[in-house]
Amino acid sequence: MELLYKLSDQLSTYYNATSIPLQLFDKSGALIKVYGTQCSYCEIFKEACGKFCPCEQSHNYAFKEAYKLGEGYIFSCPAGYVHFAVAVKTEDGSVANILAGPVALDYPDMELIDKVIQKYNLSLNYRSKLYHNYSDAQLVEPYRARYLCKLLSQLITNLVQSEIIKIKAKNVSKKEQEKVGEYMELVRQAQTMNSQYDMEKQLIEDVVSGNKEHAKSLLNEMLGRIYFTSANNIEIIKARAIELIALLSRVVVENGGSEELIYKMTDTSLHNISGVRDLTDLSYILLEILELFSNAAFSKYKKSDIPSLQKAIDYIDINYTSAISLEEVAENAGLNPAYFSSLFKKEMGISFSNFVTEKRMDKAKHMLRSSNAPLVEIAMSLGYENQSYFSSVFKKYCNMTPKEYRYNTKPAEAKEFE
Repeated sequence: MELLYKLSDQLSTYYNATSIPLQLFDKSGALIKVYGTQCSYCEIFKEACGKFCPCEQSHNYAFKEAYKLGEGYIFSCPAGYVHFAVAVKTEDGSVANILAGPVALDYPDMELIDKVIQKYNLSLNYRSKLYHNYSDAQLVEPYRARYLCKLLSQLITNLVQSEIIKIKAKNVSKKEQEKVGEYMELVRQAQTMNSQYDMEKQLIEDVVSGNKEHAKSLLNEMLGRIYFTSANNIEIIKARAIELIALLSRVVVENGGSEELIYKMTDTSLHNISGVRDLTDLSYILLEILELFSNAAFSKYKKSDIPSLQKAIDYIDINYTSAISLEEVAENAGLNPAYFSSLFKKEMGISFSNFVTEKRMDKAKHMLRSSNAPLVEIAMSLGYENQSYFSSVFKKYCNMTPKEYRYNTKPAEAKEFE
């Protein structure tokens, strides 16, 4: 009961920070608590489906997938929205399930409404109601949906692990606790003093040599150590995060990154961190910063000597996971779209659309190799509207489907989870 009480507090914090509705269910599927209000579109959809409403079945499937993955599961619901599912499990098994959402990834689309009506054989009398109420759910960018799901999962995981540690600690005598505490402090100090320098040195070597995958993995590990060695003290974590940003800035600039872009990113990052007062918000900001610097550090294409073109490339590096257009990038660079298209192809040796697609495919391959994220989540995080189109583009560029690529590039012991 104590865990559920603390869980409720965490969910309340998440809801008030993001305005995304949440539902907490016990392990038997009974609804415990609701955070936020039911959106009108969902109510109309359930009314139209009647006793054949597929929502509950869809949610239960998502809970099972989240339990198997051990992390947040992002999925499209029958009504056309996106939800996040998180399974709360301890060493004894499942305790509860969390459903976050709905959120919308795009503006109302009559084609989407018609597909929903056709698939579930709904009365056309609901067509107009569904369309006009679709925008009731919060609109978020696909990449942000991924981070919101990841953030919720991390909050719950950290809480459960903390409670497990507390329960185990109760079975240890006071003297043993003191010895364990002294030992952990020695380990922490040793890791901080010796390992941190080695990791920073290795990070610089990876960036200079272009070892992109190992460098990103190392950045994630360094961020994790910051949390572990700071005992969730937000001021200490902020100070360590600022040190990491300074290191990232120096490495990226020394490796040929745009100084103007990096300094602007650094100033923005430091400003955002300094104003944070909540670990939840800080976690979200750090995830964004890590992604931005990773994108800026690694580019297989040359830098341009033309300032306006380099400005366009920097803009693409930051925004390629969203549905950016040639006209949007050209306007940001202060160039005529037709001239920009011709100039880009001439200077970069590749068309604008292929350049963006290759960046997305490189990112997709990394995600397929390094995670068990569902294909629909990967597709949305890269700016694709649906999994089918993403798979088609991936096969064209890589001569195999995303599933085949994941299976062929993952270690044998990881394939059982596919």
